[in-house]
Amino acid sequence: MQRFTTFDFGLTGLAALFHQDWIHLGEVEQVVLAYLSVGEEPCADEDQKKEAAELEKDVAALTGSSLSDDQVELLWTMATGGNYPFRHSETGRTFLERIKTACRQWVRTYGTIDADSNPKWISTQAMSEVRRVIGDTPLNLPDECRTYFDSDAQALRNALDGCAHSASADLAFRLLLRIHVANFIPVDETSWGSYAGIARRLSLGEDLLSSVEFLVN
Repeated sequence: MQRFTTFDFGLTGLAALFHQDWIHLGEVEQVVLAYLSVGEEPCADEDQKKEAAELEKDVAALTGSSLSDDQVELLWTMATGGNYPFRHSETGRTFLERIKTACRQWVRTYGTIDADSNPKWISTQAMSEVRRVIGDTPLNLPDECRTYFDSDAQALRNALDGCAHSASADLAFRLLLRIHVANFIPVDETSWGSYAGIARRLSLGEDLLSSVEFLVN
């Protein structure tokens, strides 16, 4: 079974909208609705409904995981290249709740459909491969990251690993790819070969993987 899109999707697809100028779209809820926008169409097509379903699925997996709120915040901060600052009393899970609320608002208007599923994507083997590559790949963070990430790479690995084993290996792998792109973290040749193999196992599209290829050294 193939995915409904060859591009990124779900929570990691949404993260790409949190660029330097995202605030011009409005609050978090408005960014979610912009991400799921059907334009001027009166109804949503199947792929748009799939996108909403995948976003809800990712949010539910991360919310119900064993990750601490600090780890959720770390993953989102790195997935957005430091462009989303958590302020005041907002935690990782209250942020996810805002995404869920906006997504449910969209679903009430346009309807819902089941997210894609395949036993291979949630298999023990898939989880093991994702956890292995998270542990092995060099995460050489550029100096620019230090303005919003003041810890070492092991803290990031721990959060990604926790996501893989207690939330979703699929989401953890997409987060890893997104974090590379958002922070311009180089990918070595060995890791790139592993990434390609995991992407095939998870039926992720070529456009998603190719978005990372410019970082291969």
